[in-house]
Amino acid sequence: MTSSYSPAPTPLQAVLFDMDGTLVDTEQLWWDTVAEAAERLGHVLVEADQPDVLGRPVEHTAGVLAARSGAPATVIAAELHRAFADRVRTRVVPRPGALALLGALRDEGVPTALVTASPREVAETVVAALAEAGHGGFTVTVTADDTALTKPNPDPYLAACRALRVPPAACVAVEDTPTGVASAEAAGCQVLAVPSVARIDPAPGRTVLDSLEQATPDRLRALVADAPSPRFLVPGLTTRRARAGRPFTARVAGLVRGAARPVTFAAADGPDWLTVHADGTLSGTPSPLPGPDTAEVTADITVAVAEVTAVDAHGATARLTVRIPVAAADAPALDRVRVMSWNLWLGGRPVDDHRDKQLAVLLAADVDVVGLQETAVHAAPELADALGWFHHSAGENLAVLSRHPVVDTLGDPAVGFYGAAGARIRLDEHPDGAPHELVLWTAHLNYTPYGPYDACFGGLSAPELAARERESGRVGEIEGILAGMAPDLAAADRTPVLLVGDFNAPSHQDWTAEAAPLHGGHGPVNWPVSRAVERAGLRDSYREAHPDPVAAPGTTWSPVHPRHEDGSGRPEPQDRIDFVLHAGERLTVLDSTTVATGRIAPWPDVAANDWPSDHAAVLTTFRFA
Repeated sequence: MTSSYSPAPTPLQAVLFDMDGTLVDTEQLWWDTVAEAAERLGHVLVEADQPDVLGRPVEHTAGVLAARSGAPATVIAAELHRAFADRVRTRVVPRPGALALLGALRDEGVPTALVTASPREVAETVVAALAEAGHGGFTVTVTADDTALTKPNPDPYLAACRALRVPPAACVAVEDTPTGVASAEAAGCQVLAVPSVARIDPAPGRTVLDSLEQATPDRLRALVADAPSPRFLVPGLTTRRARAGRPFTARVAGLVRGAARPVTFAAADGPDWLTVHADGTLSGTPSPLPGPDTAEVTADITVAVAEVTAVDAHGATARLTVRIPVAAADAPALDRVRVMSWNLWLGGRPVDDHRDKQLAVLLAADVDVVGLQETAVHAAPELADALGWFHHSAGENLAVLSRHPVVDTLGDPAVGFYGAAGARIRLDEHPDGAPHELVLWTAHLNYTPYGPYDACFGGLSAPELAARERESGRVGEIEGILAGMAPDLAAADRTPVLLVGDFNAPSHQDWTAEAAPLHGGHGPVNWPVSRAVERAGLRDSYREAHPDPVAAPGTTWSPVHPRHEDGSGRPEPQDRIDFVLHAGERLTVLDSTTVATGRIAPWPDVAANDWPSDHAAVLTTFRFA
């Protein structure tokens, strides 16, 4: 989708600099400070901790350490403040190119601002150190003490722009962390990223350089002048179903990319009952009768079509076609539901632009409810925000994502990396107003020892494989999960229950005698995890749709691993370890498929892949009686 016209270039009006790791070499000082504090509290920092440490305010990091150790967050924060300030006073070193760029901007009369998540005390220490090195100072300084919310929220950069009296779209923000980049982009600035510790990928409106030595005022001017036109990730989408006579809302703002903030939304065309608000929210109460903007009409359903425009700060526009199925007031409740299980592979981090690629997959699949694994904390809320959907996240690894409201959450909200989490989802209401719901649990089981390796590489017998499964802990994990699901399973004929997930274990329905050639000559194998869910009354939707494992293996592990990654060159055992299981008499399987689309290069050359995971997803369509 392209803009309707090409606006005149916007001149550079200010440059906004992050401090720690961008202008001065304090990112490592901060990491070392937190690492020492964490070690005293019994925790060792690892790479996965970077989102909670780098670019974050002291209070956030202190809260994370407090949750892990039980120590008071206020005490930890005070100690971090003191220890970091001590390090800064004695070890501040300007980053290569920082003083030269600041001096060039001053000589050309371009205002600058310091925008940091550090407290004012630390910022003043750094500014003094820069002054000693020859820097003449900033026009504006914004610290963690100056806004109610700090990075990754847009508030600090918006505050700097207000103080300078310049629009964010005419500014370049210079950052070194994903957290800071998110803050600047949310404010609507063009971004120059110079990563210090954590990796940052290029994107529309974002340029990545190795060093500030490569940055010049002319290069920063080009970033603003060449700002990309806005675009929607997809040309059109279908929302969840509305019902005549009842309020309806949806959101589309999260699907805009490349726009200079602020972005204003409006309706170019659509039904009279629908209002498109400036913030990208769509709302209204559908009329009981089809209107002139209806695309399709059946006995119970009409489809209202709205054309939504997004206009950015440069005046460039993009357009999105939104289709809204509208059920009649007396229509039966929703009778089709599409359910997906998807392991996101460390949140998607091994693949460039993974979040946008995840969104594209979900929109193309037209899915209703998704059980996610390996969410890396942030995936579900970010996906839900972009889609205007609902979510329940539990621990750092599990989440339920739904285009329909989540009305209750189930299981331990602080579940570990392995385990399960659940949610009750309201798909619709019956004409009499009674809720129309299902329960979905998402699970992730321990990955090692891995049964197909034991069979295909180790040559273990079927009894030995079953014993190794118990050693892995997966049998105990699934039994614990099923025990937690017991109240839901007991009521499954009234409210259907789904269990989806990455079990890291095959199914006895796949490892049959007939399918033995697919599994290194092994079969039948009575895999205990799949037997446990079967005994609990859960049915395998993929195998219901495709009973023959030879004709339809349904492989989910792994689209990126045709060869084992140990470098031996031996083929990776291809297997089905991701499942959409269901219980209750109200769900009937209409279709089930595995999903892995677009360009999929093998490991390790995966960064440019279209498919942002190392698992295929499983997508099942049910009829809901």
